[in-house]
Amino acid sequence: MQRKATMKKLNSAEIARLAGVSRSTVSRVVNGYANVPSETRDRVMKVINENEYYPLLSGQLLAGKRTGTLGFFWISDSAIADDIQSSTFLVHVTESAAELGYLVLTCILKNLTDKENINYIKRIFLQERIDAGIFIGVNNNEPLLDELTSRGKIVGVFDHFRPDCNEPNRISVNFEIDTGGKAIDYVCGMGHKDIAIIDGNMNRYSSVKRHESFLSGLQRHNILIRREWMYYADVTEPSGYKAAKELLENCGQLPTVICANNDSVAFGVYHALEEAGISIPGQVSVIGIDGHVRANLVSPPLTSFAFDFRKFFFSLVSRTISAINQKEGNPLTEFIPSVLVERASCLKIN
Repeated sequence: MQRKATMKKLNSAEIARLAGVSRSTVSRVVNGYANVPSETRDRVMKVINENEYYPLLSGQLLAGKRTGTLGFFWISDSAIADDIQSSTFLVHVTESAAELGYLVLTCILKNLTDKENINYIKRIFLQERIDAGIFIGVNNNEPLLDELTSRGKIVGVFDHFRPDCNEPNRISVNFEIDTGGKAIDYVCGMGHKDIAIIDGNMNRYSSVKRHESFLSGLQRHNILIRREWMYYADVTEPSGYKAAKELLENCGQLPTVICANNDSVAFGVYHALEEAGISIPGQVSVIGIDGHVRANLVSPPLTSFAFDFRKFFFSLVSRTISAINQKEGNPLTEFIPSVLVERASCLKIN
């Protein structure tokens, strides 16, 4: 039985010999230099394609070429694989990078308080395995980001804005800052005056801005801010459940509506209300923010101010790559607007 011959992997010197050019000409063709006659370029490319020649990445890096890879650093205590929304974030980042010709190296870490985790991320940057890093789940004032940007490393950060920092290598994407006020306007338009608020993690830029806009919305409508109807959660369903349980245990009177910092927190509110035998929206209405993919699947379906996360991550990834390429006029941040999606969780009252 005749064995199928395997194709020998050629090096650049052999490609040069077959094309009848110098090795430096092959290098100029591979690296896209313009000072190669078109006829010569075509001849070299023909030999390269016929022999499936790919230059080693290590050699290109020694020559100062980029890796074509983004690091994707997700900081989360919860299991990413168990959350549908988180899975879509991973897909959006990977697809956006692929559209722009980049690979993604994904790292999921529980926190940035562990020195080993911090050193792991720094090592990836300093070894130049990646051209830039995309971060999700970091606090707005994160020392690691400051250190990386001070070293000239490029970071793209989800939900992060520092007015005091305008380095061209610090890129961010953010939720619009007034979504909490929009939620208050909506429920007031539905006739609600007894309004409870469950805020999010106040280390996150979006949570701070939603808190501020919740309060400004209440003031705008002359609604009394009642301490027994204001609680803090994180950005997760269990934290929303815990905060709603505390609210129900400590309030003397039920609010007619609960405004949640995000949809995951709202799902926790659903659980607490159901456990207490309180109907939604018959006794208490609930409104969320984000546009979680589960919002239409819970019962009753959740009214929410939704964001286009595909647009979110394409904006972040594309502008981070523009920073890698030192593109002029590259916006350092973008604020993405929300769209109200009305469902059955908010009841209009007299």
